Amino acid sequence: MPDPGYCILVNRKHPPERRRWTLSHEYAHFLADRHRPAVDTEQAAPPREAALLQPLIESGLLTIGQAETDAELAACVTFARELDDGEAMALATAHTRGWQIAVDDRRAIQLATEASIWVLTTPAVVKRWVDRSELSPAEVKSALAAIRNRARFLPSGRDPLCDWWMQQQLG
Repeated sequence: MPDPGYCILVNRKHPPERRRWTLSHEYAHFLADRHRPAVDTEQAAPPREAALLQPLIESGLLTIGQAETDAELAACVTFARELDDGEAMALATAHTRGWQIAVDDRRAIQLATEASIWVLTTPAVVKRWVDRSELSPAEVKSALAAIRNRARFLPSGRDPLCDWWMQQQLG
């Protein structure tokens, strides 16, 4: 795929102040990195996060990817009209490669469903883990509390597993 050069995508559905911030943020990346070859500042994780992710990358459980075809790039641009760039790229990759995607954003789930992308939500992943492990109710309750407190996540009342999640928290 030919190098498209530097491109900044701004979601026109975001409020004007958010669009201005995104544009200035990305332009600052351009100014800082324009003389460095092949630098992608958004993919470079801080040292602590990189150390935590490295074993997952080495085991093959996590892959760092980027658009590899014109179709992926085009799909990313299409999804970026509605989503932030990270979610847009994730959906584009899943769509063009036939992958499933783990996402909890309501709009991303809607777009993924419309594009026939199989979606896994946090409650689905956690329930599968609980069903396949021999955890005590106290361990499950502790794990859900950690997800709630550290990731600030609770399932939506519309999620089909919301009732299951809430029951598990009662332990």
